[in-house]
Amino acid sequence: MTVISGTSMTPICELAEWNYDTRQTPPPLPHPVLSRKERAAAGGFAVLGCLVFIIAAILSPYDAAGQPLSHGTHRQLGLPPCAMKALTGVPCPSCGMTTSISLIMHGDLTAASEANWAGILVAGLGLMTTVWLIAVAAGIPAGSLTVDETIKWLTITGSTAALLRWLALLFMWFRQ
Repeated sequence: MTVISGTSMTPICELAEWNYDTRQTPPPLPHPVLSRKERAAAGGFAVLGCLVFIIAAILSPYDAAGQPLSHGTHRQLGLPPCAMKALTGVPCPSCGMTTSISLIMHGDLTAASEANWAGILVAGLGLMTTVWLIAVAAGIPAGSLTVDETIKWLTITGSTAALLRWLALLFMWFRQ
């Protein structure tokens, strides 16, 4: 005997093979298992992300009078001043980024936006990515993303935001 469903015919003996017992739980859905190398990479990038936020929290993005800086916080790390700004007087695309992220870690979003609004986007994406990387390193399924793709898109998005902010600054600077 056969059962007709739509245009195909299924023999009843095949349907009888399925166990309809409701007490039996279905098998779990398959999910991609990440390699040890992929999980180690996720863990390494997660540590790096945590370090960025810890360092940003330790830095002081304020001057001696307690006013927020607009740039230059990276100098506390022993880094030189922005060469582009020193040579041309025009800030580079990432000028104010360290200050912006440090201001975010100190809870001063308004000043962070004034220092470099792209820093808010980079910090938000960086925080979400760091949390995701910690989860992936712990063995939680990554979904359809890979660690490499995630880092690549974070870099592209952050760089694009910094570049757009810089082009807007140049437009306003040359307009004056």
